[in-house]
Amino acid sequence: MPTPLFRHLLTFAVLAASSLAGLPAASAQPIGPIDARAVWQERPLSACRSDTSATAPDVCLLRTMQRSGARPQAVAAARMLIQANKPGFISAWRPLGKAALATVTYPFRANTNEGTLLIGSDGAAIDVDEGSVREEDRATPAWRAFAAAHPDAMPFAPADFVGMTATGDGGHSVLFSTPMKTCHACADDGALLVAYAIDKDGVVRERKLLAIK
Repeated sequence: MPTPLFRHLLTFAVLAASSLAGLPAASAQPIGPIDARAVWQERPLSACRSDTSATAPDVCLLRTMQRSGARPQAVAAARMLIQANKPGFISAWRPLGKAALATVTYPFRANTNEGTLLIGSDGAAIDVDEGSVREEDRATPAWRAFAAAHPDAMPFAPADFVGMTATGDGGHSVLFSTPMKTCHACADDGALLVAYAIDKDGVVRERKLLAIK
């Protein structure tokens, strides 16, 4: 199974404070499953980027979200991303049967300000850009042939959602394509095609490298 970014999105608690400091357990507010309510329509965050005070950008992000009336689910998702050392927020949501794709905006990154989480019905969220090439991928003939022809090429996030097809067991296969190149401004040398198998219950079961060309 793919390694999840974080696994407890179905039942988590949001702290009511506007900073990352923990509060007593009695202050926690239970929040329901992460879903389309976790989307936040971005407000100006220039103050968070230019603030020269001791306020960290991630703390500023949470305060901005709360002051703008963001839903508790949106603040909770942002807090979980911050705790995973990926400060950002969910900016779009796309249902995929019982699973979903969540677009994540990372406002404080110099490059690659957008990413994708594949979220199963069990709450496990897989960052499709994190570790996009694995050791088992490098062992395949397809990877070796591509690497021989393009030794300096590497995957550049974000991955593109290509589509979804039904499988014979009632589940789905979700396909992503990640460009392979030597630098951000360089032309693509190829693409890494990866599929995730989702069972009929909406749980992500398997990741597989389909092709690299």
